[in-house]
Amino acid sequence: MDAGDPLIEAVGPPPPGDAPPTRRSTGPVPLPGTPHGGPPSASRRREFDWKHSSALYIGIGVSGALAFFFALGGLGYYNIPFIIQNLPSGYGPLELSLEFTTFSFVGGLAPAFALGLLRAHPPKLSDLKGRKNRRGRFSFIWRWPAYAFATGYVATVRGTPFLVQMFIVTLAVTVVYPTFTLWGWNQFYWCGLLALFINTTGYQGEVFRGGIQSVEAGQIEGGKAMGFSRVQIFFRVTLPQTFRLITLPLTNEWISNFKTATILSYISIFEVYFWSKNTIAIQDVHPIEAFVMLTIFYLLINVTLSRVVTYIEKVRRIPGLGTPVPEIAYSKRILGSRRPTTPGAGAAPSTRTASEPGRAPE
Repeated sequence: MDAGDPLIEAVGPPPPGDAPPTRRSTGPVPLPGTPHGGPPSASRRREFDWKHSSALYIGIGVSGALAFFFALGGLGYYNIPFIIQNLPSGYGPLELSLEFTTFSFVGGLAPAFALGLLRAHPPKLSDLKGRKNRRGRFSFIWRWPAYAFATGYVATVRGTPFLVQMFIVTLAVTVVYPTFTLWGWNQFYWCGLLALFINTTGYQGEVFRGGIQSVEAGQIEGGKAMGFSRVQIFFRVTLPQTFRLITLPLTNEWISNFKTATILSYISIFEVYFWSKNTIAIQDVHPIEAFVMLTIFYLLINVTLSRVVTYIEKVRRIPGLGTPVPEIAYSKRILGSRRPTTPGAGAAPSTRTASEPGRAPE
């Protein structure tokens, strides 16, 4: 600065040896743990690495699986050129398996929602005694039988194997209609679709019940405080959160239904498992290659769908809704986390874990 500067005249010259005054930086504010805008600290770099390493783990897993696959083929356990050549022949049976899975799953959503709604609101003993208000005086006439039917249906489906359910449906239908064809499908195809529909409806009903009961009671009370009716509370508070909470469980049910569809081969439905067993394993005399191709089909569809839905659910998640489990690094899962070394941090750490959300510290 010049000697005639008014700032120097008002304040006076700086003492000898002191640094000249500087203006305040207008750049971006440095992150915590990054002094003077420098590189992040080691702890922040480590946190960043663990948060964004899922793609790396997936890449390593896929690369290892492919290396293992080609290594076994190179050792002569199966014929890789035969698998590559005959893999397209399974697209038709695979499409049929997807049709059975998707049609039965979509068709079971509406009755499963009704089952879940009935089981999420069980009747009370006060319904038997009869309440004074006009709306609930005779509710026991339909609520108790409906709840009993929903509970019995879910218990029957979940308590018996699908193979037994499929044979019961097939025998019951073929006794009444021995042979018929509708929309290009014969009686066995319709029996398989009906059996899958009955099975997945019971499991989806439990998914809906869990989603409805997972909505916090405080939000219901908040809706009542705002003057909402029971119908408005259900459609504006409970139902939107239920659909968000059951996204992953419904995806798991679709995957389970897709794998359950392999049992339809027992009633001569030409789905992907029937194709791999009869065509590749028996007729072409390549049993190992048959089930390797079957594994490829199932992994491509199930793993891809699972990762896509998990990503969508993670991106579209409402903050604070549900209890998302954070991704824990493999080193922490195996070796455990370090104890705090800061002064005064000698208190015993909490024993609450992500898999035990309701357990108190011991």
